Amino acid sequence: MLSSIKVLSRRRNFHNCAKLFNSVNNVTLPRKELTKDKFIFDKDTHTIDQIIKDPVSFENTEIKLSGWLDKKPKKIGKNLIFSTLRDSHGDTIQLVDSESMLKNRNVEDVLQITGKLSIKKQANGNNNNANRNEYEIKLQNINILNMSNKTPAQLKDQKLTGVYPPEYRVLQLRLPSQQLMLKQKNEVSKLLRGLLDQEQFVEIETPVLFKPTPEGAREFLVPTRSGKFYALTQSPQQYKQMLIAGGIPKYFQFAKCFRDEDMRKDRQPEFTQLDLEMGFANGEDVMKVIQNLISKTWLKFGPMFGRKLMTLDNAGSLRDVEIGSDVYRMSYKEAMTKYGIDKPDLRAPDLKIESLKEFNVHSYQNLDFPVFEVIIIRNGAKSLEDYQNNWGNLLKKDDYPNRVPIGVPILSETQQENWFESFSEIATFENPKLLNKSLKLQKGDIVFGSSREPDNAIFENPTPLGRLRQLILSTTEGQKMFYKTNNDVATWVVDFPLFSPVVAQANKRTDYPHYQNQLSSTHHPFTMAKLDDYNKLTTHPLQVKGQHYDFVMNGVELGGGSTRVHDPQLQDFIFEDILKIDNAKELFGHLLEALAIGTPPHAGFAIGFERMCAMLFGRESIRDVLAFPKSVSGVDLVTKSPAYVEENVLKPYHIKYLNNDKE
Repeated sequence: MLSSIKVLSRRRNFHNCAKLFNSVNNVTLPRKELTKDKFIFDKDTHTIDQIIKDPVSFENTEIKLSGWLDKKPKKIGKNLIFSTLRDSHGDTIQLVDSESMLKNRNVEDVLQITGKLSIKKQANGNNNNANRNEYEIKLQNINILNMSNKTPAQLKDQKLTGVYPPEYRVLQLRLPSQQLMLKQKNEVSKLLRGLLDQEQFVEIETPVLFKPTPEGAREFLVPTRSGKFYALTQSPQQYKQMLIAGGIPKYFQFAKCFRDEDMRKDRQPEFTQLDLEMGFANGEDVMKVIQNLISKTWLKFGPMFGRKLMTLDNAGSLRDVEIGSDVYRMSYKEAMTKYGIDKPDLRAPDLKIESLKEFNVHSYQNLDFPVFEVIIIRNGAKSLEDYQNNWGNLLKKDDYPNRVPIGVPILSETQQENWFESFSEIATFENPKLLNKSLKLQKGDIVFGSSREPDNAIFENPTPLGRLRQLILSTTEGQKMFYKTNNDVATWVVDFPLFSPVVAQANKRTDYPHYQNQLSSTHHPFTMAKLDDYNKLTTHPLQVKGQHYDFVMNGVELGGGSTRVHDPQLQDFIFEDILKIDNAKELFGHLLEALAIGTPPHAGFAIGFERMCAMLFGRESIRDVLAFPKSVSGVDLVTKSPAYVEENVLKPYHIKYLNNDKE
């Protein structure tokens, strides 16, 4: 009897809960008879592309296709409706409905259609020489797999331009151009995997949850209920070095990386890099592999986009990169003195910065920045108005991290002789006549000038003129004047300083960077020093060059790598004596231990995969080649992440909001 009462009580509780659930939620369960057909459908017989490529084989045979209504059904006659079906490959074909089955259907409704292929009737009655646009399917039946709301129809103009509001990314992904781009990106990854497989690399997935360590960029922290934190990996750097220590000869992976840094067109908070490491190898071995990967990728995919890979020859002229040929190597010093930045855009190889120190011109405003240099634009301005319209707006203070260059248009004979007087507030000119004779300035020329650090110690990157050069090449006029090619131009940049002085964060803008009495790794603390500079590690660490190498293309760092420190005592010295990391054993003990038990010499590299694809496909931003990119503020506008969570959820993680941070 007691058991029966318990069962009855449970039933009552169940019915009460169900009643309460239905009363709380206003959404009702769809009727089964209206829903079941959405889940019952046949397999497609073929794709639209297969049918159109061999229409004779399918004419007057029954065809089943699934896809979306690409255009709003259009009523042509009393019982005749035309529309277009788009399949999951992005191909389209016209539908002819004589039974009003498409009546009241919406754009982007998901359908499976049954019908027969036929040639469209031409106005002149001639059906010869039919192409893929001259076929249609006469409908026999449709199965509505899902209905669309009115949103796609309201965004028809966005469909024409191919640019949707970010929150409608799902609709944008349906565009054939987006589908093609994602497929091409997949093809690039398959090629790279195949090439690395030929070189006997092993693909290994490393953890994403790591520990907080100072590697450069800010990390995304992940709290745990123990009160401790994971950090999402900025890169698999330490894991891949430990793989080499573990005896893996050649490793690679398409690694997810996370960095909490300011957004730019070539950056995202999460991104993918093609990461690799080689044991018993040095930088030369790695650079050979990378050149092979990139040159073969451009050889295969470049022609699809009308581009090829180029580099400089030893005379500074452009040349094609052939399979097996070396890409030009440029020292950091050459890059900074000629182009003012460590990632120069060499599509304009002749737009160079000129130092005037051989004419005894010196900058005196800041003695740590004694070099005065210029960029000269020949025949760049016909008048003051012309100068202001085309070049003057490149000197806005907000476009420069520190001081702004001075620009002087040569518009008269007086200015032609005395142009240097406009720079008297920052530089001294001991022999103007000799200088004028050498520069041969003419009316219409423009001189931009600024100061920088000495050749052997340039840490301000970019320099003011390096930044100006970037801005010049971002304009239509600058590209027209200085680009020698529309192809992709690559270079290696090598011989970087191993360490750089830390820039002090000023409360207000300053014309010159102020350095602290502290050093940081120019790239990361695991890079080996050039052996010629080894003894300077204890005396002049800022003069030490590193065994680092960047692959630069079109003014973008496509990737970088280095020969690693595999000596545990040297690595510990760098951590503690040079970088002054107090808790180096706590942060990097796992790596030091791996090095101490016999890690072979090794070197590696990482390619920014989205950067590479964006460049290869001629896209302006890596957001263009991501399925679900973040906005410039780091927000996913589709899912509305990141999001706040309730404080009761945070409590087990020993976290709470301060004041009204949540608001």
